[in-house]
Amino acid sequence: MSLAGPVGPTNLGPDVVPNWHQNGDMTETKPAPRPRHRITADVPEATDLHVRQVAALYYRGVVSDAVTASLETFRWVLDALHRGKRVVAADPGSLPDAYEEPVIAGLPRPEADWVWLVRRDHPWRRQLWIKGRSLMAGDLARTIEIERWTPEQAAHEYELPLQAVIEAQRYAESARDLIAAEKAENRIVAQRQQRGRKR
Repeated sequence: MSLAGPVGPTNLGPDVVPNWHQNGDMTETKPAPRPRHRITADVPEATDLHVRQVAALYYRGVVSDAVTASLETFRWVLDALHRGKRVVAADPGSLPDAYEEPVIAGLPRPEADWVWLVRRDHPWRRQLWIKGRSLMAGDLARTIEIERWTPEQAAHEYELPLQAVIEAQRYAESARDLIAAEKAENRIVAQRQQRGRKR
């Protein structure tokens, strides 16, 4: 099984995140992508199938992103064990007062943690939306950053509860790789539509 996935506009992956700045026109700058290395591994057929299922479910079919996130999570587990910690799964209501939780690239926090954010049916978008609005959490957070608004100003401008704005900002931070990948996909869809109109 080859672990490298496509590199390009359809695969920003966890190492390319857009940086926005305002200077007359809104422009987007990207850091140079880190070099990618190809590795191969002989794995059982069931493992190959499982990796591809995870990639299809959570990483838009990009196997290398699924493998990278899996290895980073496993490294977190090993580090916790090395520090004498126990790594267990618990229901949210049974969590102890002090605990650590891994942040898995490409996966937002569980929806149960959000009060003002919801999932909507869409052919390819997976990020969450503001409840009762046609507004994605990532778009709201990016506008706040561009306009340099405080959460209170954003709540006033959008006529939203302050808690909804704060949740959107927290979510955008935890799901920044997903939001960046969806933004890239949105550009590709727009380019295709523009080409179709010119014909």
